[in-house]
Amino acid sequence: MTSAASPASPAAQQKPNLFVRVLRVLMSRVARVTVIGAEHLDGPGGKIVVCNHTGWADPLWVGYAALPRKLHQMAKKELFETKLGAWFVSSGGGFPVDRGSPSTATIRQVVSLVNEGQLVLIFPGGTRNTENAEAKRGAATIALRAKGQIVPAHYDGPGEIRASHFFTRPRIRITFGPPIVLPPDATANKESALALTATMDEAMKRVAEQGPA
Repeated sequence: MTSAASPASPAAQQKPNLFVRVLRVLMSRVARVTVIGAEHLDGPGGKIVVCNHTGWADPLWVGYAALPRKLHQMAKKELFETKLGAWFVSSGGGFPVDRGSPSTATIRQVVSLVNEGQLVLIFPGGTRNTENAEAKRGAATIALRAKGQIVPAHYDGPGEIRASHFFTRPRIRITFGPPIVLPPDATANKESALALTATMDEAMKRVAEQGPA
């Protein structure tokens, strides 16, 4: 379920392409999805959505929850090693990134998208359950450079999509929290990144603890 929302930025409201529309119909048949707080994706200016990561399926479900908004996604470069994989991921808004060492070009691409008023999804902790402080600080640094708002999100559901889901239709819940608004004079230095990382951590924990409305 979603709440009434204010208009999103024109860039984020681009009509989904045919691939995304077909994928949306298919995905609606393999799970019972609840979306909470999608209105936090709306409003002027680009935003960076930061979410927990459980497996290969959650980028699809978070993107599904954001529709009809377009959610660009940083995807690991290995997914682009085959033509089919590259087409599938890029059709859904994904672009390649070396998670171990994001290139300057990748960071510039994210900053450019946010400056254009787009929504960009980042999984700062990877799929590991342990804390990944360096990756989280990297997400904070990107946000500081882009001067965009950060929307904390939480995915609760299976980490993959299985054929059996067409019959069992598991419950999935995606929750978006209130945006973190950066100070106008924020700079992308180490001290600011550490402070923003702590704020982002707390916001993600609060969203994870939020129950259904």
